Amino acid sequence: MTQALADQAEMALGVARLRPSSCEVSVDGRDHVLEPQVMRALLVLARSQGKVVSRAALVDAAWDGRAVSEDAINRVISRLRKLAAETGAFTLTTQRKVGYRLTAVEVASAPAAEPAIPKSAPLRWRYAWSALLAAVALLIAGLAVWRLLPPRAPEIASLTVVALRPANPELAPEAARLTADLTTTLSRMKGLRVESEGAQGESGDKPALLLGGVVSPAEPGLSSQPAVALTLTDRRSGARVWSAAFDARGVVDPTVRERALSAVARYVAIWLGDRVQGVPAAREPANPEITRLVAEARQTLSAAHKARHNRDWATFTRLERETRAVQARVLAMDPDAAPGLMLGYQVEAVPEFQRPDETAQAYQARQQRAARFLAQAIAADPDDTEALAATARDFRRALRWEEADKLLERAVAIDPNSPDANTWYAYGLALSGRCEAALRHARIAAGLLPGDDWRAMAVPRMQHCAGRTAVAAADYRKLLDRSPGNVFVLHDLYLMRLGAADAAGLRADADEAVQRRWRGRPPPGVAALAERMRQAANALDGRPAAFLAVLAREDREIGGPEAFAGAGEVKFGSTWGDQAFTLAFEYAAAGRADRALILLRQAVNAGSLYLPWALPYGVHEFPPAVREDPAYAAIWRSSPGLAALIERRRAARTDRFGGAAQRP
Repeated sequence: MTQALADQAEMALGVARLRPSSCEVSVDGRDHVLEPQVMRALLVLARSQGKVVSRAALVDAAWDGRAVSEDAINRVISRLRKLAAETGAFTLTTQRKVGYRLTAVEVASAPAAEPAIPKSAPLRWRYAWSALLAAVALLIAGLAVWRLLPPRAPEIASLTVVALRPANPELAPEAARLTADLTTTLSRMKGLRVESEGAQGESGDKPALLLGGVVSPAEPGLSSQPAVALTLTDRRSGARVWSAAFDARGVVDPTVRERALSAVARYVAIWLGDRVQGVPAAREPANPEITRLVAEARQTLSAAHKARHNRDWATFTRLERETRAVQARVLAMDPDAAPGLMLGYQVEAVPEFQRPDETAQAYQARQQRAARFLAQAIAADPDDTEALAATARDFRRALRWEEADKLLERAVAIDPNSPDANTWYAYGLALSGRCEAALRHARIAAGLLPGDDWRAMAVPRMQHCAGRTAVAAADYRKLLDRSPGNVFVLHDLYLMRLGAADAAGLRADADEAVQRRWRGRPPPGVAALAERMRQAANALDGRPAAFLAVLAREDREIGGPEAFAGAGEVKFGSTWGDQAFTLAFEYAAAGRADRALILLRQAVNAGSLYLPWALPYGVHEFPPAVREDPAYAAIWRSSPGLAALIERRRAARTDRFGGAAQRP
């Protein structure tokens, strides 16, 4: 572990003096106060003595190897560059694809000049020297006193909650309750100081928001819940930065109160990003019994989803029922326990398709319950990392990439060891083409829950994203050796081989799955997928008839995009769109570019971007016959959100390989 800043000795950096204990850099008598993380990075680079420090080595040394967002690293480097420009004490250069080099500006040496002492005034010169020595002594004493003062407090964002205005006197109690609830929820956020009404914002660049609103009567015959309109305003400029209205029209669960609280907390979390300095308002410590119950229930739920991956729906249903019972017990102990609420969300939200024993109405009701649990969890604890990660997924579905990134960066900053935050941040980074960073977070998540096959799958997926198919294949095979009936893992390996047009690999993997792992007697799911792999290999070798017949049959089985989510025979992926996306890629590999384009357009319109490595600038993008059709480019220009995603992927590929981004 890195030595604490308070315990590190001062050091010289050319014309500068670094004081780790107070996070100060002194140059020419002027002191510059840094954030602790910036000081840690500066010390690592300064001690390299002009050698290049790789980005990975910088994270290991300055962040103790913890999970950290790419934006957080870039922000620290940016602040160091600003310090270099302000002080002239050092230069910081980037060695492309290697790392960073810090070079100190040395003190210029010059011969010391002898003081000119007038021979006619020896007494006056003696008095002058005495005065000078006295001044120096006072300066040293002053510096000593100043050095004993505590370092400057970290920058904390501020927000003022103004009492909500009731539209009529009868609503005054409701307005007062909601004002109190908003204050309580927001005061639990790290990096935010909730000020009392009437407080003056601090000067400087510190951002400050003003939250206010109106509580209005419910519409007659609609609901007993009053309507709420909220507004966030920049306190300095007066500009409105966010507003929303909530009523019971069409939505009664979550309640108006729950939706209002969670919506404000979501926006403020995005605004704060990874700023988590300071301590949130004090609250009661977590009940250890609740902590124990939730931890055990999560293990049970993980086992349930492993059974689902193996198509063992009976075991899945039994284990899920056990998890529900524990979750109900937790909420009976504390209805506002965010871990218990998020456990309820995880039980209800997955899978995101209709289960074999569910009607369409039951599926919709389950998704509605998941939404309420998530809203309640955010209101109870807006810094709960699992709630932040789940909220980020909602923003990603809406193609709002910046907001999703900010929420995940905050989750990782709050708890670098959160399995959910690291897992979903990895998938978000992969979708944007930042595969190396995605791999780092995937490894952290897999290491935190080593028995969880779903999290372990993220590692080879990110290896594939980064173009390391041989390493990814080895990782997939290890997972299959551990869980030979997991057709999800085998399906991932199959798609990677198909993308690489590796017919020999497909045949070898199919034979290994059937003969070595199951001694020629595989379960039906493994047997069917192994046969599909052999047919795909034949298609790659120019014999596509049998493979195309399988694809046409499945094409009919899954139905069309007009059906509700999860309609049809669900095989892999979580929605109809995911199934259609996979089928489109298979059609493309088999030479049916026409059908591939139709299904791809329908899948993307349904919200699926299921195979990040197959998207534009991916390592195994759709084959040329698909890419060269104008309809393909039109898909990725069909909405601003999709166009922004493709630009992100292009920029990521440019950063990784340099020059103009080319398709692999």
